[in-house]
Amino acid sequence: MNQLQSGMRGQTKSAPYLFVGFIILAIILGSIGTFVGVKGLHWSNFSDLFNYDESNLLAYKVWEVRLPRVTLAIILGAGLAVAGCLLQGITRNPLSDSEIIGINQGASFFVVLSLVMFGLKDVTVTILIAGFVGAAVGGSLVLILSQSGAYSGTRLLLAGVSITLFMGSLTTGLLILQEDKLSEILYWMAGKLSGANWMDVKLSLLCVVPGTLIILLFARAFNIFSLGEEMAMGLGQNVVRLRRLAFVIVILIVGGAVALAGPIGFVGLIVPHMIRSLVGTDYRLVFPLSALAGINLLLAADISGQWLWYPSDIPVGIITALLGTPFFLYLMRRKMGDG
Repeated sequence: MNQLQSGMRGQTKSAPYLFVGFIILAIILGSIGTFVGVKGLHWSNFSDLFNYDESNLLAYKVWEVRLPRVTLAIILGAGLAVAGCLLQGITRNPLSDSEIIGINQGASFFVVLSLVMFGLKDVTVTILIAGFVGAAVGGSLVLILSQSGAYSGTRLLLAGVSITLFMGSLTTGLLILQEDKLSEILYWMAGKLSGANWMDVKLSLLCVVPGTLIILLFARAFNIFSLGEEMAMGLGQNVVRLRRLAFVIVILIVGGAVALAGPIGFVGLIVPHMIRSLVGTDYRLVFPLSALAGINLLLAADISGQWLWYPSDIPVGIITALLGTPFFLYLMRRKMGDG
């Protein structure tokens, strides 16, 4: 137990300030995403937003277009960041992320397959189910391949890259055969929050939010798990059940996120490393702070995507990829140097 306490030592005194800072930043970014840049909105007519009716176009833009997008960014940012923490914890690999180890691509392939089979209209529930199934298939294949023989972080990474390429090839093949639907599906595959509505938010409350909250409740269990499987079992922890539960939760969050907004990658890679460098390895701090940091990262990325090439709207998945790809290469190089 002394090892557990020493392993979690970090700059924990800064945690309360980080909580407050992240919450304030999220409020600022959320307000910017909701109100700033709305054509026709000024301080002089701001009160008109609270007189909502069908003829009030300004209020419609804010409450039915902007606010659902910001709300979905908050939910998905928190969920993807915490799912990344969970993946890195159960695989004991700091390079693990749903984008890298095949979960995103598995979900994407099954969602694209469902869109090809059932069309692009009124298929919200269908693609949600397809996202769950695809995330489960992609993640399961990676786990099976990485555990055939002695488990290692390198084996997991190679298995993940292989499944990502394989699923990506299948998805590309489907798109080539469906040229009439190509542009709309490609825009979704880039990872987008534009077009989000309150139905998307409601669906995220059924899958992403519960999974995120469940993870927060298991922080102490993952502190023990981080010591190693043998020591965790010696302390009475059911390691197999914990890993299975964690895998199901990751599927729930990532599958739902991909179905609702497309494959938004690297949030779960960048955020956990940043938080661990600030507060150490205590999951009781890492999980909730990662959720808050993920919210800020996705809000900032979405706002940047709207403004960088205005009036064009760059999908948020492209922005996170521009940030995450060099970060992944940096981590991989450092890991190889440590090895």
